[in-house]
Amino acid sequence: MKSALLLGLCATLGLAQAPRSPQHPPRNAPPSRVQDPRFMARLFQWRASRIQSVLGLPEDRARMMAEKWGRWDREHMERGQQTAELRRQFHQILMGPEAEDEKNVRLKPVVDGYMTLRRAQEAGRKQFEEDIRAGLSPAQQARLILVMEEIQQKLREGLKDAR
Repeated sequence: MKSALLLGLCATLGLAQAPRSPQHPPRNAPPSRVQDPRFMARLFQWRASRIQSVLGLPEDRARMMAEKWGRWDREHMERGQQTAELRRQFHQILMGPEAEDEKNVRLKPVVDGYMTLRRAQEAGRKQFEEDIRAGLSPAQQARLILVMEEIQQKLREGLKDAR
């Protein structure tokens, strides 16, 4: 069950880690929907409502879960942007004119930073999973996993509409 939750959560925000392409906005593009407080407030309200109705939780508990989820969204996306920047640095160094030895010297700290970010991302994911599952019965956890696709789709649509 944990792996299904993990896969669902990864898919929710996988767009944040994708490399820049014609489909992804350039650096000087206007702020994304996830930086739009109105969009995020609507997403929060909708997410809290869905959590409350599907899991049968009291409103305050559903809101608390939605807040945790929103925090994780922001942290995950921030680390995803940092990871994308490091990948850009990989490419820049690898395509540079330096000899392989010099590239290795320049790449080492970038690779180390990338691995540190990956470990932080995994630790954050584990903590989020533990936090969001805490106090839920197995039936509620299963319901959450099932409703996650709907929640993910809503986020993807909101992000897509912004493009």
